Formats: sequence, structure tokens, C-alpha cells
Amino acid sequence: MGAWSIRLMDDDGARDIIAEYKILMGYGIEAEKAYELVYEYFYKDYKGQDDEDVFWLAIALYQWKNGILREDVKKRAIASIDNQEYLERWKESGEKVYQKRKEALEEFRNDLLHVVNDPPNKFPKCPKYLRTKACWEVGDLLTYQMIGGPSTWNTYTNGELLAVTEKKLLENIVLLRVVDVIKRPVTRLMPELDYASIARVMVYDWMGKEVPSDEVISSLEFKPIVASNMSGIHRMVCGIGLEWSNTKKERERNRIECIATDDSFKKNKPQLYVEHPRCPLKGALNFEVDLIRTFSRTGTEPAKWMYDD
Repeated sequence: MGAWSIRLMDDDGARDIIAEYKILMGYGIEAEKAYELVYEYFYKDYKGQDDEDVFWLAIALYQWKNGILREDVKKRAIASIDNQEYLERWKESGEKVYQKRKEALEEFRNDLLHVVNDPPNKFPKCPKYLRTKACWEVGDLLTYQMIGGPSTWNTYTNGELLAVTEKKLLENIVLLRVVDVIKRPVTRLMPELDYASIARVMVYDWMGKEVPSDEVISSLEFKPIVASNMSGIHRMVCGIGLEWSNTKKERERNRIECIATDDSFKKNKPQLYVEHPRCPLKGALNFEVDLIRTFSRTGTEPAKWMYDD
């Protein structure tokens, strides 16, 4: 089971269904249309399966809470509650859990039959991060400078080198090039509804106090980035999907400015990007650490690409 507690919504599948449902309603899609889209997208994966109840209970709970409960959904949810085969799955978790799940289902059955909710005046829009747009375009040339205080690297194996590199980065600027902008729809059910976008940037193998001439920039190579994953393992990547929300905290640590653009990058991607196009997503503060590791790399260490097949 994908459930992690006896509560109806504490299930991976149920959460996924309702997350998409909420987005549709938050964008003002009519309740009937939203339900049709959710049904068409998700139900085929549950129909006739031993967890079909997950679909009907999730839909019924969301509709009931928001005063848009359909009669056919209510009947299917009640039938799922009354179907002992679905409840039997919970016995493998022990008698105590089984009884609590049974009580939760009986309580919800009573709510469906006897409690009527009014629909809200307005359904909340989906979280801002799901619809935030990148502030740069493909081809934009960015200057990036760390302006925060130095970090402590004492506990790191190459801490002295990292500290020296950080000092250089605090005194100089580096150049980034936006090589791609990836769009992510807010919902899989209506991709055209809205989207968030992330700018993928690559780092030039250059550091200095003043921006070089166009001629010099055109001759620069891109530098492989040393990125850390969630487990703290360092791997090489060609670029970073850079999230720059321009918050006060980010502005106090980093300064990013777009100083020029080159439309040729819209058609001609750098070879490094062509060979290793997958880029991890990083906030500006996390990217700062990757940048320090990147410019600390001597080039003699063996390079392992993060997304090697």
C-alpha cells in the first residue's frame, strides 16, 4: 500500500490525485470539467485494481470538503467503504491499525450521508513556486558575484583550498550563460493552463574583476560544474537549473545581473550541454557552494558525470 497512516489522505496516490484537482479548481476550471479531467487521467490506473478505493475515497473527500460532492461519486465512495475486500488489506498492519481504519471509514461514511458543506467563495491558487517564471532568456549573459561573508571549511578534507577559492570569488565576478529555459506545466491534466520555468546556466572558465570584451568571451570555454546531490556526493554536470527568487537573503549573498544577450544560443547549444544536457535544480545559495567547488577543482581529479548512463 502507498498509505502511511489510517487517515484517508495519507496515501501517495490520493495526494497525487488531489494535488492536481486543487490546481484545476484554483485556476477557475468549472467543477464538472475539473472532475472529468481528473477522472480521465487517473481512473484508468485504478479501475479494477485492488486499490480502486483510493481513487473514489480521495475524490469524494475532496468534493465533500468543498461542497461540490457529486451523487455518483458519493455512491462509489460508500460502496468502497462497504466493500470489505478493501478493508481487509489493512489487517496486514495489525488489528489495532485495522480497527482505526475501520472507524475512520465509518466516520467518513456518516459524513457523506449526513453532512453538507458549502463551496468556498474562491478556491486557492496553486503555490507560487509551481508557477514562477524564469527572469532570463536563452542567450543572456549574466555576471555573478558572491558578496556574503566567508564560510567555515575547517571540517572539509580540502578546506584550505575551498577557503582560498571562496576568497577569490568574493573579490571577483564570474560569467554565466543561459543556454536553456525549461517550462514545467503546473498540472499534467491541462499543460496549457500555466507553467513554471527554470533557466539553465553554464559557467565560463573565467574569473576577474571586470567583464572582458565580446571577443574574449566568444573564445572562452565552459567549465564543468562540481555539483552535490542530496546525499552529499559530488558529481560533474554541464550546468545548473538556477532558481533565483531575488529574495533579500539571496541579494545579501549573491549579485546576479544580466549584461548582454546572444541569440545564437537559441539554436546552437554548447557541445558540453549537448553531451550532458541534464542539469540539477539549485537555488542561488546552494549554487554558491557548487561554484566554490567548481573553481577549486584542479582538473587532476577523476571526473564522474552525475547522469552517466
